Amino acid sequence: MSDALESLNGLIVPLAGQPLLLPNVAVAELVGYRLSQPANEGPAWFLGWILWRDQRVPLIDPEIMLGQAAAEPPQAPRSLVLNAVGGRAGSNFIAMRVRGIPRSKKVLRGEIEAAGDASEFISQPVRLADEADTLLIPDLAAIEQALAQADILPAE
Repeated sequence: MSDALESLNGLIVPLAGQPLLLPNVAVAELVGYRLSQPANEGPAWFLGWILWRDQRVPLIDPEIMLGQAAAEPPQAPRSLVLNAVGGRAGSNFIAMRVRGIPRSKKVLRGEIEAAGDASEFISQPVRLADEADTLLIPDLAAIEQALAQADILPAE
């Protein structure tokens, strides 16, 4: 079997509660936190818009979206720009406010196991052999759909 089927290069993304686990290919760039247009309306998890590479990108707070315990705002937040997966015209990216710098992690097939059930915005909670925390694999398509339902992204 090829290496591509046996391992995945990922990022562990720090949040106040459980961290996220994302494949590297989902991430476009980690940038400083610069909210260019705060949200005037919409769900509590929608923070507003950032300007990234001359594009207006919606910014979400994954901690609120995932129902993690309320915490103090991050001291030095970052914006993690993600490649959109929904194929909506004009919606190529979404961004998440994160607490610090994600770290690289090579995930091997035999070292990952399910650690709970999927939920509204979580594809799967997982445990890795050498990680203390349960990691959450976000359902990026569901997050984009929630942005579209809130009239933040264009409909398909």
